[in-house]
Amino acid sequence: MKRLLSRLLIFAIIFTLLPAGVWASGDDLPTLASADLIMVNSNTVRAEAGDSERVKIELKNTGEIAAVEIVARLYSDSTGMVYLDRSSYEELSSIGGGSVSSLYFDIEIDERAEDRTYTLDLEVVYYDAETYKKSVLSDTINVRVTSSPTTPELVVSRVDLMPVIVLPGGDFIVGFELENDGDGPARDIKASLKGLSVDTFSLRSGLSTKTLTTINRGKKDYIYFELKATKGLKAGNYELELEYSYKDDKGNRIGPEKEGFSIQVGSNLEQAANLLLQNISYPSGPLGQNKEVKLSMEIRNQGQSIAKNVVVNADSQDSSGLVPKSLSTAKIDAIAPGETVKVEFLFLTAPNAMTSNYPINITVDYTDDLVSPELRDQISQMIGVFVNAPDEDANLSTPKLIIDKYSFSPTMVEAGQNFEMYLSFYNTNSSRAVRNIKIFLTAEEETDSGSVFTPVNSSNTFYIDSIAPKGRVEKTITMFTIPDAKAKTYTITANFEYEDTAANPYQAQEFIGIPVVQQSRLETGEVGYFPESYVGQSTPVSVEFYNTGKVTLYNMMVKLEGDFQTENGQYYVGNFNSGSSEYFEGYVIPMNPGELSGDIVFTFEDSTGQMQEVRKPFTLNVMDMMPMPEYPGGEPPFEEPMPEGSGGIKSFLIPGGVALAAIVAGVIFYRKRKAKKALEEMEIDE
Repeated sequence: MKRLLSRLLIFAIIFTLLPAGVWASGDDLPTLASADLIMVNSNTVRAEAGDSERVKIELKNTGEIAAVEIVARLYSDSTGMVYLDRSSYEELSSIGGGSVSSLYFDIEIDERAEDRTYTLDLEVVYYDAETYKKSVLSDTINVRVTSSPTTPELVVSRVDLMPVIVLPGGDFIVGFELENDGDGPARDIKASLKGLSVDTFSLRSGLSTKTLTTINRGKKDYIYFELKATKGLKAGNYELELEYSYKDDKGNRIGPEKEGFSIQVGSNLEQAANLLLQNISYPSGPLGQNKEVKLSMEIRNQGQSIAKNVVVNADSQDSSGLVPKSLSTAKIDAIAPGETVKVEFLFLTAPNAMTSNYPINITVDYTDDLVSPELRDQISQMIGVFVNAPDEDANLSTPKLIIDKYSFSPTMVEAGQNFEMYLSFYNTNSSRAVRNIKIFLTAEEETDSGSVFTPVNSSNTFYIDSIAPKGRVEKTITMFTIPDAKAKTYTITANFEYEDTAANPYQAQEFIGIPVVQQSRLETGEVGYFPESYVGQSTPVSVEFYNTGKVTLYNMMVKLEGDFQTENGQYYVGNFNSGSSEYFEGYVIPMNPGELSGDIVFTFEDSTGQMQEVRKPFTLNVMDMMPMPEYPGGEPPFEEPMPEGSGGIKSFLIPGGVALAAIVAGVIFYRKRKAKKALEEMEIDE
């Protein structure tokens, strides 16, 4: 016996001393413990009939190895009284050894459910992270249902107005969220709007009464009405009322209940048609008597509605020197948003016209669908045609002082900015000087803030000592345009008071047209994106943007640009109103690894019709796709192969385990042999 035990001990020591690589191949390495999931929270949920409940499942991994690819499924009760509201599947990527994670399921209890406990079966499938062995946890969730009272109570929990500010003549939607705060279902719900009239708001489509079948306890539903505001409706707040009634489970009708709400009606200036005179062409130099004058202009609709019944007039203000040769009125049926129409007029300088500047007043008036037909908008501009008559009696002729040319820097004057106005004053007389000249400027149109234009560091009155015959004096005036000036052409009047060499006093007027534009201002938020992405995978890029200017941005387009493919890569905003905000999200698909730069590009037309562009750059760090592991037989390996000579606990445990197994086998062999020998001795004794 002693000899046998000594041999077994020597055998175990030899096994222990052998290197681990002799006995282990990497695919057959044993593990200390496997993943083992259990449910640790209570499996009983209390609820009432008609309730909605969220069931929490807490899973604990009592093993030392992580559980991975966890898929949990909760099955509805066999009676159908307790069922899953949304998905019956929930997933977790992993739960580490000794850790706890939670899953959630939403369940519904039918309002007809009886007082009893309903059972839902839970099944959790998971895999051991090292051996990839599949395991299944089966458990149950008990739902204890009790009956509840059946008195419904409907309330209006939310009122929506889309858009928030309604424009005269515009369409809009008013919606209501109805919530049941009572203890039972509300049935046969009827709701209608009160206060509609042809003078304020009317139905655009649909019925004035909406019906809903049922709203269960604690639930919500939604109704809406499509309405239209009356043309010419004044800005302000208007009150309407929602009236609704419903039945309880016994068929008793409750109500009618009433919920008041207000509708804010705003100005329709941003949505209206907006005509602009541009590219006005006429003779700028002196003309003789009996000469044809061709006047042409373009009329552009930079608004958002169709301008209708457009009437253009070009009227000579002094028929003694300038008379119409063609009709002085042109009519246009309609000008669509963004459309430009060209109009021409012909005039003739009179045969006996005196040397002077003869003004022509251009007016354009129109209407659109947002205002009443009797309310018409109008724009106007004054121009001047200079006639130089033969000087038959230079000594006796009246000296004329005119503005023969003017210009601005910048050419298009921006509201809220200074600009330089260059004026050239010309004495048309060939032999007589003018002197003691006083000139003062006045603006016909004013705003709530006062005059549109204000001289900077000077007065609006200035003095010129004298101007020689056929001579010129040029002046430069710095002017400031108030910030809230509308985008249009304004007229400034230059008033002259002067004398000739004989001290005879004279007065005259000249008109100056100043085109004013509002600066377009597009502000953007921070570009949102993931700094790292993968080749071939789409990654979102988003940004919020705002019109912080005082004019509409026309035909706005947002798009992604760069060396990549896109999804939803461009978005047409259209006309972007002042004070509005919008959101853009597109997807970039990188094709190559490395640093990838791109831009979010905003393009739009400003109030002058010029195309503007704003760019927001972003940079992504693109990485190669992580290779998917290739497993023989379609399953992941049990364990990574160990490198040669690797030490650690496994190097010790593998030969130790082999030695222990050898010892146990030897002991079992010895005991069996001893038992057999004893049995043989008993048979001999018998």
